[in-house]
Amino acid sequence: MNNKKFDLAQMNEEILQVLRSSGQEESYSAYLIEELSTYGSIVNYPRNSIILKTGEINDSIYFLISGSLEIIFENEIIASLDKKGSLLGEMSIISNQACSADVVTTSEATLLKISTKKLKNEASDFDHLLRKIICVALSDKLEATNLKAKNFELLNRTLTSEVEKRTLDLKSQNAELTLSFKKLENMHSENMLVLNKLTAIDEELVNSSLQILDAKEIESKRDLLKTNLKLIQKYLSPIRLLKNEQDYLEGQKVLVVESNIKQRNMIKIALGGTGVKVEQAKSIDEAIEALKTSTFSILFLSANMLEIADYVKSNDIKIKIILLTEEESKDYISKIKNYPFLSNIIATKQDDRAFNIKSICTTVSKMTSSDIFGLEKYLNWGVEVKELEIVDSSERQALIDKVTDYLSDLGMRSSLKTRCQSVLEELLMNAIYDAPVDRNGIPLHNHKSRRERIILEQSQRGKLRYSTDGLYLAVSVEDPFGVFKKETIFKYLEENYKEQFETEQLEGKGGAGKGLFIITENSDLVIYNIAPQSKTEVIVLFDLDPLKEKKTTSLHYFEM
Repeated sequence: MNNKKFDLAQMNEEILQVLRSSGQEESYSAYLIEELSTYGSIVNYPRNSIILKTGEINDSIYFLISGSLEIIFENEIIASLDKKGSLLGEMSIISNQACSADVVTTSEATLLKISTKKLKNEASDFDHLLRKIICVALSDKLEATNLKAKNFELLNRTLTSEVEKRTLDLKSQNAELTLSFKKLENMHSENMLVLNKLTAIDEELVNSSLQILDAKEIESKRDLLKTNLKLIQKYLSPIRLLKNEQDYLEGQKVLVVESNIKQRNMIKIALGGTGVKVEQAKSIDEAIEALKTSTFSILFLSANMLEIADYVKSNDIKIKIILLTEEESKDYISKIKNYPFLSNIIATKQDDRAFNIKSICTTVSKMTSSDIFGLEKYLNWGVEVKELEIVDSSERQALIDKVTDYLSDLGMRSSLKTRCQSVLEELLMNAIYDAPVDRNGIPLHNHKSRRERIILEQSQRGKLRYSTDGLYLAVSVEDPFGVFKKETIFKYLEENYKEQFETEQLEGKGGAGKGLFIITENSDLVIYNIAPQSKTEVIVLFDLDPLKEKKTTSLHYFEM
């Protein structure tokens, strides 16, 4: 360190140069500068010199003339200074306390050092001079601090936004991993069912059949052998159906027209690994271009892009359209009134991706195989389905009781049983009183009192089916008439949702409107499968997860 005493004129010039460079010259009168220069000296410091040290008393203020410095607090660099005229040491002078940080040179540096002790004892206007110096310095540092704070806030906002985006990405990735894990669980479960069934066939039926063939009295046991073979065929039937479904999916092309990226990705995940080729369009223009240049078997269409349906119809494009919506049925029903040709509709659940993916896979399988019927399609493979014939209106309660007993044996909660009973009552009433028509399509029984006994002829009888895979309970009622119409279903539901339904009934129907509303409100998913003038099947699913609170009902509609 080298100290050099300047004469008055030279000192004044040095100070003026420093103040000019920092824009502070006008803050000091010539008289104060003259006073200040008497006590100043130029000090040269080599690199890594400690000018101020934490814990030590300081009695001088410093102006940086050249070089660079760092301010270090608790081993962290909190500021770097290289601006000519920067002031140091003023905080310890103001507080009259030891230095709170180290000031170290990072290059050779020249500073103007002014002793405040000499100023205080000898200067004629010390207080005024010191206040002026410190006020200007603090103002300059406050401005710099505000700029840093602004930059920090901008950086913080950017980081917050990036963190939120990254968090959403991680949540999405986690959801996809969870779904993949569930898929693997389902595959494992299905594989175990296959192995169990094949083992049972081998141990019980094949072995006994071989024993019959080896027996001398084979002729007398021919009927038993025939029964065994039929049972083998029955047990192997689900495997054959599963293989057929996979064959139908292989090579199919699906176009997804959806602006919502979550919906697009969900469909892509659902169909991943099935052999189905998926293309996506985010806008109407992209969708039209895709339809012009490629051929697709299935079109998934969001409810906010229904113009594409008009394009498909006007250009006579051979493709199966599936309307896909996240809205509740009460919201989207009115939107599709002008699209009577849309015969396949599925509504997804915003809070249940696994449920949605299962629905999408099942829907594509139904479309490609042209077989839309069967509650098995919505359950894990290999479940045992129980089936009861619907014959007599007086046996309606007995049928419901059999299902209720089945649920009780499985330990189902009472609230679920109550909901299921309400649904079955309405479904059975429809199959017995509303569905049957004569050859001309005229209703046979819907004008009759629901207390009047109806015995259905053999050709008029429907079926009640039910099963569970541990995740969902499925019940269905089918009839051999197929007179249910989409327009009728949606009209009744719309009237009920608008709270305008009282005693008004559509021509040709009894009380079905209110019944449809009851079915919808008590279910987690309702699927209407219609083969006009041939068959109607209504499938209802109940979510068995006790932690899931029933919030909305999804409604699916399929027509052959």
